[in-house]
Amino acid sequence: MKPDPTKDDYAEESLPPEVGAPAAPERLEFQPWHKPRKQFIRAEQWLHHIKSIVDVLGMDSFKDGEPLRYLTLPGPDLLDVRMIADYCSSLDIRLKYTGFCFSTDSEERRLRQNISEFSLTHNDSIAVNSRVVRLKIQEILQKNSPAAIEMYKGGPFDVINIDACEPLANDGANASGRLVDTIRGITEFQLGSRRKPWLLFLTTPIQIESISAQSLDALHGQVLINAQNDHSFADEISKYFGEAKDLKSYLLEASKTTGDGLISVFSLGIAKWLIHLAEQANFKVIKLKGYSYSMFRKPPYDPNMVSLCFLFEPTKLDIQDNTGLTQNSSPTATTTLPLSNHIRALRKSMSIENLDITLRESPIKYEECAQQTKELLTRVGYSVDDDKNGYDAWLASL
Repeated sequence: MKPDPTKDDYAEESLPPEVGAPAAPERLEFQPWHKPRKQFIRAEQWLHHIKSIVDVLGMDSFKDGEPLRYLTLPGPDLLDVRMIADYCSSLDIRLKYTGFCFSTDSEERRLRQNISEFSLTHNDSIAVNSRVVRLKIQEILQKNSPAAIEMYKGGPFDVINIDACEPLANDGANASGRLVDTIRGITEFQLGSRRKPWLLFLTTPIQIESISAQSLDALHGQVLINAQNDHSFADEISKYFGEAKDLKSYLLEASKTTGDGLISVFSLGIAKWLIHLAEQANFKVIKLKGYSYSMFRKPPYDPNMVSLCFLFEPTKLDIQDNTGLTQNSSPTATTTLPLSNHIRALRKSMSIENLDITLRESPIKYEECAQQTKELLTRVGYSVDDDKNGYDAWLASL
């Protein structure tokens, strides 16, 4: 009998557990995302702000079985999903996750195994038809594609986590398959489907070789336009010019080399771009604290990876009755203007925290993150405590 397309069953590309004799366990190798700094991101950025969005939405948003809806690009160990599911379980909220994971065959076997184990151990906290599909997130841009259908089924989302290893815009606007186009597609879907706050996490590599000249010009252009139209923003950003004679010179100079300057300017441009998209749908974008770290294996270890966070909030619509049939409410008097979201984005972009430095200078926090990682990896089946090949030995070898 053919499946009923009106029912929310697994797609062909989804990864349910396979039935059959268990395979011999593979030796699990520790990966760069198992470092303590990545756990800092999971706990101090992702989970921290997820707790905040739940508070903002209120528990009434999750009554009658309504889940926390989460879009993610998970690794085969589902570490982010596990952590968020534990939090949701503590509040008696169900988590509905929609994951896109275009994995290797070996990773797919592990992913199937972890989904099976995860479904059993978290049965009470996971919403029906939470799933991971073996599709590229970029395919959501193809109308009626399996990926687009999965996004529509799972959303609109409370939290979107684009934790990517690939560059955001390494080609010009005419190229296909760019991550930045995918983020635009997801943002448009959200803005057209939801009038409640939601979160966007974005992790991506940022270095000279990974950004096309056309993309960088477009991001710079957003900043230049803002400065032309807003004297307060222009005055604020001029504090960072250093020896540069004007804003354009500053942006070009900061973007010449991989490191803190490029990360700040790139992050500001992305924030401005998202604000530009959101304002068209009567949303505002609040840039939250961001973090950076280095993926280089030799000195000088300049930061080339950034983890950003944006809160989207609907703006109040001021509906006026000019017919005279009803009275309009009097405008509320304000004594002080709130901080502009543009200036907030600027300040947050210029103060992105380098986690390599932070954790080096705070061994207690480093050990705390390491211990949390060990606990997560133990649950997945890693030989964390092995004297020779365990987690501590792996960290010491880096």
